[in-house]
Amino acid sequence: MLPILKPGKSAVRAADRGKRNSLVSLYNNLLVDLVLSDAMDKRIRKVTNADWVFLSNGEEVIEMADFIDTPEFEELLREIMLTIFYGKSVIELGFSPEGFSIYSVPRGNLDTVKKIIKRDLTDEVGISYEDDEYLLNLGKDNDLGLFWKTSPHAIFKRNGGSDYAQFCELFGIDILAGYYDPEDETGREEMETAFASRGAGGSIVTSNKSKVETIGRSSGEGGKNGLHRSFLDWCDEQMLIGVISQTMTTKDGSSLAQGKVHEATEEDVNKADRRWVRRILNRHLVPLLEKRGYPVKQGFFKTVEEDRLDPEQRMQIAKEVDEITEDGVDDSFFYETFGLPRGNKKERQNPTPESDPNNPDPAPEEKKKDTSDPKEEKGKRTKVKAKNLSAFGRLRNFFAHAPR
Repeated sequence: MLPILKPGKSAVRAADRGKRNSLVSLYNNLLVDLVLSDAMDKRIRKVTNADWVFLSNGEEVIEMADFIDTPEFEELLREIMLTIFYGKSVIELGFSPEGFSIYSVPRGNLDTVKKIIKRDLTDEVGISYEDDEYLLNLGKDNDLGLFWKTSPHAIFKRNGGSDYAQFCELFGIDILAGYYDPEDETGREEMETAFASRGAGGSIVTSNKSKVETIGRSSGEGGKNGLHRSFLDWCDEQMLIGVISQTMTTKDGSSLAQGKVHEATEEDVNKADRRWVRRILNRHLVPLLEKRGYPVKQGFFKTVEEDRLDPEQRMQIAKEVDEITEDGVDDSFFYETFGLPRGNKKERQNPTPESDPNNPDPAPEEKKKDTSDPKEEKGKRTKVKAKNLSAFGRLRNFFAHAPR
């Protein structure tokens, strides 16, 4: 085994005996790597930034919106997600008059063989984390987490980065070579004095008849395709594939089409994360909330999946549906979906004509063309307005069709 991997191997042996402190410390130390930590945060943000709602009988429970929109609920989502990376989490849930609170038990204080929480790392006894309804016991006791798969590449990258830094220090600055005439008695001394007083930077003083070569520099040159740089890029790619299953949404992609394929792959991972967190909340958190009087009876947490179509795609689909269907698409869809203000286009195209006092418009009744059949109209009774009749006429009209 490589010497640089020995600390990780000893940490795993300790974790197999239930003592996870060394393993957790190793993981936390490797999170200094920005690529690894950002990939982890990116996956967690897809859960914490999701639109969470609580539904009961198919309708949203408005009272639970205030509970969801709290820092404590977001912290709970984050700690649940960290279980994937560390392998084990024990989260204490608190309910008080001040509100809901959570506390994530330090993972290094867990003894997964005795299934206890140790107050001190040297203790052999502690508090059991099993069968306590106010403790979320997440993950398997023998699960080392996703970080165990990425830790070798993070260690390789750290040591490779040190070698790369040393290479840049040795060969990143040009070396000045001073050639003096060996027949000049003071030539070498003057050349050395000049180089010593010039400041930082490599220099060499030799006879003009001497020769100096650098062996092996071309195999480790720090260019784009150099050995050191390509090794570090390989370590980054392996960590990204381990965490988010692809590389193009974090590093530069070669094409838009391939980038979309990688984005779809990442979305599959994010969807699985949201589904797993949702099941944890509904199985463990909802019963506790119901005991505490929260309006969660026969309800469940859910995420509202966002529409991944861009505006141009939605517009194209709406236009096609409007053309091929008989009812079409309501105008309000376009205004509400794309946030456009309503205009007065119809009023501008069909302005109301101004009335001429010399040629008044005919009454609306006269404008309508009578297309009815005279024979049908003859058989119809005409309703007479009561206000045009006298009192006797109104009374006679009332009983006009009474049976005799």
